[in-house]
Amino acid sequence: MKNASLLFAACIAGTVTAAHAGTPRERTVAAIEAAGCTVDGSNVNEVLDGLGLSDEAFRVIGEELVAEGLADVSQMGVFRLTTPGCTAAAGTQTERTVAAIEAAGCIVDRSNINEILDGLGLSDDDFRAIGEALMSEGRAELTDAGAFRLTTPKCS
Repeated sequence: MKNASLLFAACIAGTVTAAHAGTPRERTVAAIEAAGCTVDGSNVNEVLDGLGLSDEAFRVIGEELVAEGLADVSQMGVFRLTTPGCTAAAGTQTERTVAAIEAAGCIVDRSNINEILDGLGLSDDDFRAIGEALMSEGRAELTDAGAFRLTTPKCS
C-alpha cells in the first residue's frame, strides 16, 4: 500500500509539473482563456498573479498576440483574445451579445452601453445591426425610456 501511495504522489507531482510547463506565452494565453478571454481592470491582477510574469513581460506578450491577430485591445482598454479557444467557445457575435446583455440585467442604456460594447469588442454599427436583428426576431425591444431590452427567456 505504501508503494501505491508513493506512485500516486509521483503521478500527481508529474501532473502538476506538466500543468505549469510551457512557455510564458502559452501560460498567458491559457490564463486569459480561463479568465473568460478578456483582461481588464477588474481581473488583470488575478491573471498576472497566477502567471508569475512582470508587467513588462505580460505587456510584450500581449503586444505580440495583437500583432499576430490573436487578440485586440478596445478603446476602453479591454484586452480580448481571439484565439480559437476563445472564438469557438464564444459562439456568434449575436450569441455573445445576448449573453452579455443578459449578464448585465437584460437592459442596455446610457449607463452600461460602453462597458457592454467594449467587453464584446463591437462597434456601434455592429451592435446596431445585431440589435435590429434581435428586435425583428422578437427577442428584444426598445423601452419607452429609449433603453434596449432583451425579451429572451432569461429576461422575461
